[in-house]
Amino acid sequence: MQNTNEIRRHINAVRQTRKITNAMKLVSTARIKKAMQNLKYNNFYFERVQSAMKDILLSPHPVDHPYLSLGRGKKRAYIVISGDKGMVGDHNAKLLDFARTEILNTGEKVILITIGITASEYFKKNGLAPDIEISGVSQNPSLDNARNLVIDLIDLFDNGEARSVYLIYTTFDNKTIPNPIVRRILPIRIHDYENIPETEPEHEILYIPSPEEVFSDLVPQYLVGFLFEAMVQAYASEHYARMNAMQSATDNADELLEKLTIDYNRVRQAAITQEISEITHTVDET
Repeated sequence: MQNTNEIRRHINAVRQTRKITNAMKLVSTARIKKAMQNLKYNNFYFERVQSAMKDILLSPHPVDHPYLSLGRGKKRAYIVISGDKGMVGDHNAKLLDFARTEILNTGEKVILITIGITASEYFKKNGLAPDIEISGVSQNPSLDNARNLVIDLIDLFDNGEARSVYLIYTTFDNKTIPNPIVRRILPIRIHDYENIPETEPEHEILYIPSPEEVFSDLVPQYLVGFLFEAMVQAYASEHYARMNAMQSATDNADELLEKLTIDYNRVRQAAITQEISEITHTVDET
């Protein structure tokens, strides 16, 4: 049985750990709120871009654009967005197992792009070395980072390296449990805009210099909005998982502190009883 000094040290260690886990939970909660606020503004702009693209695609004049059909490449490109850090329970494992299954089910070679250290390490261990590894972006889902990534994606498609581009990430909307999904971002299809409301202009809209060129200018903005949304949702999902994991760890610490306190009082009471017995025995002998 532990003595009182050992139990006291154990209690202090658990209290320090509890402070850390509780602080991490509060930090993740704050970051989720900030991320979702940024996503709110992006979605407003993103929907306007999609609405304009839908109007062009549904206009009486047919639009012929390379981003509306499969690229010249022979491979699919997959972008897997995971976190850079741990302490998130099974969040990353669930996402990466889903991504690996999705990629293997294609039955063909793919271009694999990983965003996040955990994704890079996972695929290397499972024999799928990433073609492109990007770190540091998962913890900073900014529009600048999204724009830089879109430039590389467009190059893959335009240069004939990829015939299509897919995103795999974890969705988060503050209402349901985060789940991994796969979404195609290139080529663009008209049914991608099913949930986007159509505008009803009083007169026919003229696109200068042409609908194709206007559409071409809108595509990068569309991809930036799409990628930024995915990055923010992945970021919020990671912190949601960390918040829950740290809450669970804090609750476990509270339970352990309660048990250790009971043990400490029991040992202390036993020690006092022993001392009283020894004093009584000494008095009786005298």
